[in-house]
Amino acid sequence: MTPRDPALDTAYEDVANLLATGKRFLLTGHRNPDGDALGSALGLALALEARGMEARVVMRDTWSFAYSKMPAISRVAVADALPADWPSGWDALFTMECPEADRAGWPNLLAGKVVNVDHHPGNTRYGALNLVDLKAAAVGEIVADLLDLLGWPLTADIATNLWVSLVSDTGSFRYSNTTPKALALGARLVAAGAEPGEVNEFLFEAAPLTSLKLEALVLGTLELHAAGTVATVELPRRFFQESGANEADTEGLVNRARGIEGVRAAALLREGENGDIRCSLRSKGSVDIRSVAARHAGGGHRNASGCRMPGTLASAKALLVPEIAAAIAAIDAAPEAV
Repeated sequence: MTPRDPALDTAYEDVANLLATGKRFLLTGHRNPDGDALGSALGLALALEARGMEARVVMRDTWSFAYSKMPAISRVAVADALPADWPSGWDALFTMECPEADRAGWPNLLAGKVVNVDHHPGNTRYGALNLVDLKAAAVGEIVADLLDLLGWPLTADIATNLWVSLVSDTGSFRYSNTTPKALALGARLVAAGAEPGEVNEFLFEAAPLTSLKLEALVLGTLELHAAGTVATVELPRRFFQESGANEADTEGLVNRARGIEGVRAAALLREGENGDIRCSLRSKGSVDIRSVAARHAGGGHRNASGCRMPGTLASAKALLVPEIAAAIAAIDAAPEAV
């Protein structure tokens, strides 16, 4: 493992000690879980079960069809509430990739011992234990470090889930968070039994027809702004009925807009169930999209963030586009950009 600051080393050791001495653990991730939340939770759960402990993964929402072939995914429960015996019957609840406590969707989350495992710069450190490694490319990388610290082996199923975590958050090693350590971990996971070709096929090349219909509708709303450097796409709720898709099928749609030549930042504006507008923001290079999300009580990473706003799709777009354009202009005006 690469050197870390003493406080982070202590956090790793404290969490490893809890895992080594506990008997029953709950694991969860953020609402509308993605590959990192699912892969890191399942990877850790399988490692715990291999040591004879009970590990139960529960999510507030379902997930994209793309994750349906992950090892042990059928054991993940989707529920409206945490188990009735939380917190008294459990040693701890691990939140994977939840920078704020409410991102998990459980009102009584903090009633017991919570272990907050994350890599987001804006993490609010809400746990009894907070393992927040900002240099980690994915939370799955943090799990791999914990397993190394404990001396617990990587099985093929654990490696596969951690591979899903890693390729999800690095964009299959295309994003700027792809570090030498992340690449080295990828090699280890393949050596331990992860099959990149097989896994990447079900992740990226087996989309249901309904999700493609939804994508076609969303891309039909595409608009370019600020001389083609900013792209927006919209998703009114009626698109779900028209396509037959569901909420889980929205993952990755914003990246289609970001991938246009000349576009440096993109936003997917989606009508929420409660009349709010959910904004998924993505950028390229040094464009800090997190600063835009933070203005609206959101957060995330420099190149991938999100927030929620009141109003309509039109009002959200009118507000966000100038802010995104300003974030791009700030980079262009910086001395290093000259």
